[in-house]
Amino acid sequence: AGGHAAKEASKAGRSRRVTFDLTGLPPTPEEVDAFLRDTAPGAYERLVERLLASPHYGERWARHWLDLVRYAETDGHEFDREKPNAWRYRDYVIRAFNQDVPYDRFVREHIAGDLLQPRRMTADGSHWESPLGTAFFGLGEERNAADDLVEVRADKVDNQIDVLSKTFLGLTVACARCHDHKFDPIPTKDYYALAGVLDSKQSAQACLDSPSRKRARTELLNALAGVNR
Repeated sequence: AGGHAAKEASKAGRSRRVTFDLTGLPPTPEEVDAFLRDTAPGAYERLVERLLASPHYGERWARHWLDLVRYAETDGHEFDREKPNAWRYRDYVIRAFNQDVPYDRFVREHIAGDLLQPRRMTADGSHWESPLGTAFFGLGEERNAADDLVEVRADKVDNQIDVLSKTFLGLTVACARCHDHKFDPIPTKDYYALAGVLDSKQSAQACLDSPSRKRARTELLNALAGVNR
């Protein structure tokens, strides 16, 4: 009896650990009991598959990616104003984890999601996903009432290079802002070539509704206009 109880306790502990690891939440007593009752081969694998299918999996693991890209919902300087619609990028990352979007596709959407063809749409068909990836470029600090706008722009681009290179290359390319990199083969000219690309881009708010949703909105607005006439 004692050996059986110890085995049950060990199995329950295993269930709790993997649930915490994958979802960040404890299993319910009912979930633990269901796992203990599952004595067929592959019980642990089925538990893992169920947890990976949970929406909480994306919520748990997306936070690590958000740390990499320095996700923030405010500007982080002086008045610390809110970044409009920053949460849309956060939810995009969560959905990407939950839908198991291939990593190479995920990377391309971050670098040039607004240019990719064909674009990827949300599972519910409400809006385009791909362009949302590029929002990570706008997550950096926004300085208020700066005296030197050229310096501010250069620092902003430097932060974008730092995040881009560390996140996707594992390299500190931003070190080459002032000198050729001391450890990696990254000359200053490559830094400023990349800076030129980032400095030439423009950020803008855009409507990402799917064609069907745009049509529905237009029809609703036309109908409302007819009522108000």
